[in-house]
Amino acid sequence: MRTTIVSLCLLLASLAVPPLSLVKAAELPEGGVPLISTEKTGIDQLNVRLGDGEFGTYERGEVQHETFKRSLRIELTTQPDNTWDTAFGMPATASVQKGDVILVGFWMRGSAANGVGGAVAEFVFEKFSNPYTKSIQFLAETPSDGSWQEYWVRFRSLEDYDVGQAGFNFQVGYQPEVLEIAGLQAWNYGKDFDVDSLPNTELTYAGRSSDAAWRTDASKRIEKHRKRDFSLQLSDATGKPYSGAKVHVKHHRHAFDFGSAVSAPMLAGDGEDNDRFRDTFEQYFNAGTIENGLKWQSLDQEWIPRESVFKALRWMKSKRIPARGHVMVWPGYRNLPNWIPSIIDKPEVLSKVLDMHIREVGYATQGLVRDWDVLNEVFDNTEVTAALGDEAMIHWFKVAREVAPTADLYYNDYAGLVRGGFPTTHKVHFEDTVRYLKENGAPIDGIGIQGHFGGLLTPPERLVAELDRWHSLGLKVLITEYDVEVPGDTLKADFTRDFMTVCFSHPAVVGVLTWGFWEGAHWKPEAALFAKDWTPTAMGKEWVRLTKDEWTTQENLVADADGQIRFRGFLGEYIVTVNGKQLTVLGNEDGTMEIIDIESED
Repeated sequence: MRTTIVSLCLLLASLAVPPLSLVKAAELPEGGVPLISTEKTGIDQLNVRLGDGEFGTYERGEVQHETFKRSLRIELTTQPDNTWDTAFGMPATASVQKGDVILVGFWMRGSAANGVGGAVAEFVFEKFSNPYTKSIQFLAETPSDGSWQEYWVRFRSLEDYDVGQAGFNFQVGYQPEVLEIAGLQAWNYGKDFDVDSLPNTELTYAGRSSDAAWRTDASKRIEKHRKRDFSLQLSDATGKPYSGAKVHVKHHRHAFDFGSAVSAPMLAGDGEDNDRFRDTFEQYFNAGTIENGLKWQSLDQEWIPRESVFKALRWMKSKRIPARGHVMVWPGYRNLPNWIPSIIDKPEVLSKVLDMHIREVGYATQGLVRDWDVLNEVFDNTEVTAALGDEAMIHWFKVAREVAPTADLYYNDYAGLVRGGFPTTHKVHFEDTVRYLKENGAPIDGIGIQGHFGGLLTPPERLVAELDRWHSLGLKVLITEYDVEVPGDTLKADFTRDFMTVCFSHPAVVGVLTWGFWEGAHWKPEAALFAKDWTPTAMGKEWVRLTKDEWTTQENLVADADGQIRFRGFLGEYIVTVNGKQLTVLGNEDGTMEIIDIESED
């Protein structure tokens, strides 16, 4: 519990209050259809769910304010397992069509129970049945001084809904707190309305400004952990030093992974887009995850031809781009071959089948795969571990080590850094699973943290604190599936810049891989780094600027009398040009430089 309280204090101290957007209902554009009944106030129509009093209490009452007269006051005394277990909301009172522009306004005030920061609520407009599609997720924090603040949220509906099929919810299960809401209103302006003309409280995050204090500390960490003082002895074939030679040194490839998930058919296929895909990947990324081609379902049902998967792996090896294998065991029915449930009640058979699959894919990719996600997302994929017991996870890692003796072995999951950095049951389970594997002898090398960010952006200072916690487990940390999907190109670009900066600065992190890079082959096209026409998006420009411009080293030097050059630079590979020759040189952790290839210039 002490860890949880400290984490919350760190987060709430770092969150900034978003800018105000004070627009009264009378000043709103005409044409909006109300989505909340006008027979009584929106506050009196809210349905409150607090676990029958298990998590807290609530009351409605009169309040003195020029804009509203009624409020709902929630006192959350116990944090639930899931943020949505404590919530209040209501269904929309009119139908909504896909693409309709919706505007929601409300006022809030409150305070955290620990006395640090304001109250927090996540506003969502969502379908009221599976898969609970959310057209918007907006994390609102009240001012820390307890004053009222107005919020406006505008968005387009992602689906068609009849009356009562979808509506408004405020999830409050982030921390013990007192939260008061008032002045709730909602309007539908239809498909053709200019959404940008409506008021909006911009999503943001603390520490976004260019002069934020965390940036200085991050720069110091980058200087310490990602750079070294290098020296290199240069001599001719007879051993004579290149005394006084002019030398050009250019950083070519980072030791830190700046990678992406890749489509095997795109890497292996023929065509103009395939050529551009390969060229862009090779130019801007130094590691790659086979996105779907090595998943068991894909291999079993041949969603992606095996020939293209292994052709892609061989191409990556020829370019010296390390590949990640994803994934050996994803232990839920929905992520396994469709015949697995037929043997779930036969534990001996099931265990042998799993071993056989790990061995098959491990042997088949020997020499082609640097890392393996041995296990993926155990928190909500439980059928296999329920049948075989948690000890099966340890066994899978041991089998993986047998067939992939040189590969780094990872447990991969989400919830590690997202959702504002607040503690969640999933995050606790993630950490407990890693500890269980380590403490019981599983040969685990690293923690794969996915990093799919939505509207609940985690502030940089909190990211550092969270990474410190993962660092304490004593394993490598790799961001395996980064993307961000929020309104506004600038916000996406700024967060990408700051997320990459925090990760590159942290000693535990060995890389950041995005879950796709091209809009034409991306599971979330709006989160792509390169547009369909291959131009970099706003996020992509930050990726390129940081990896190719800011975090790079290029020097013109003169060798001393002994043929030595000395400089400070980033870890990784360098192209060193001297006397018409190009040498590919590796800059090591200890500051030594190792020549790994020599090519004569034409």
